[in-house]
Amino acid sequence: MLKTCILALMLLALSCSGANAEGAAGGQFLRIGVGAKATALGEAGSTASGAQSMFYNPAGLSDVKDTEFSFSQVKWIMDINYSNLALARKSAAGVYGLAVNYLSAPSIGKYDKYGNQLMDSYSVRDMAVTFGYGRQATPRRSWGLDIKYISSRLESASAGALALDAGIKYDSVPGVFNMGFVLQNLGTQLKYLSDNDPLPLNIKAGGRYLFRTEDGTGDRNAQNVSVLADLNYMKGPGYYANLGLELMVNYTEGTLCALRGGYKTHAGGGAGGLSFGFGVDTKKYAVDYAYSPMGDLGKAHRLSLTLRFAGKAGDQGQN
Repeated sequence: MLKTCILALMLLALSCSGANAEGAAGGQFLRIGVGAKATALGEAGSTASGAQSMFYNPAGLSDVKDTEFSFSQVKWIMDINYSNLALARKSAAGVYGLAVNYLSAPSIGKYDKYGNQLMDSYSVRDMAVTFGYGRQATPRRSWGLDIKYISSRLESASAGALALDAGIKYDSVPGVFNMGFVLQNLGTQLKYLSDNDPLPLNIKAGGRYLFRTEDGTGDRNAQNVSVLADLNYMKGPGYYANLGLELMVNYTEGTLCALRGGYKTHAGGGAGGLSFGFGVDTKKYAVDYAYSPMGDLGKAHRLSLTLRFAGKAGDQGQN
C-alpha cells in the first residue's frame, strides 16, 4: 500500500512539472549539498544511510541502530554560512528523525539614491525544519517520509511553505548492490508579498555497487571500493547526475578510513563540478571532510561530525 502511495506521488509530481516551468523556483538553499560525506561523493545520496539520509533519502533512516546525531557546517561563497543538524532515534515502530537546515548571509548595507550609506542594512536567512520517519519493510526493502517546514526571510519580507519527501531503498543484491528512489520538495509555494515561488521539486533514482577485496588476513586492512550514481530530474532546470567513488579501508578492528571523490553535472547553470574528501568512521563516531572547488567563485570546505549513542554502530562504510 505504501509503495503504491509513493509511486502515485511521483506520478503526481511528473504531471505537475509543466506548471510554473518558466518561473524561478524558491528555496534554492535546498539544492545545496548537506554533509561532507555525500558532498565528497558528488552528492550521490539516493542510497544514503543514517541521520543525514533525511537530506537525501529518508528511507536511509531505517539503518540507524539506536540514536545518532550529526552536525555539518560549511562556509560557502561570499561568506554564506550553511549549518545542518540531524538527530535520529530508533523505536519499536521504526526510526524517527529531526533535522534543521539554516543558511545565513552577512548583512548588506543600505544606500540612498545619492550613494550615501544609511544606518540600516539588509538581512537574509533561510531555514528548513524536517520531521522524518523510516522503517524496514522487509529484509531487502525500506521506506521513509520527510515532512518539512521551509521559511525564508529577506529584510522585512518573509515566506513559508510545507513540503514532503518520500523515498525507497532496495537491496537488489544484499551487501553488494542497492538502489534508491526519492521524491523531494513536493509541496506548497513560497509567497513573498504578491509573488509565489514554487519549490525545487526533484525526482531522484540511483544506486551503489560495492566491490569487496580481501588481503588474506580477514577483516583487518580489507579494502572495499564503492561506485555510486544518481540521475535527477528537477522541475525547471531538467536532468543532472551525481557520480561518486569511495575507497574504504578497515584500518583496525572497528575503525574504517575512507578516500572519496565525486562529480556533479550542472543543472540549469547551478553549481557543479568535482569534489574530494576523506573520513574516519568508528563504532561511536565518524568525522568527514569535503573540498569543493568552484572556479572563479572560490572553494568550499565542509566538515561533518556524527555521534552514535547506546548501541552498536550502523552499517559502517555504507553511504
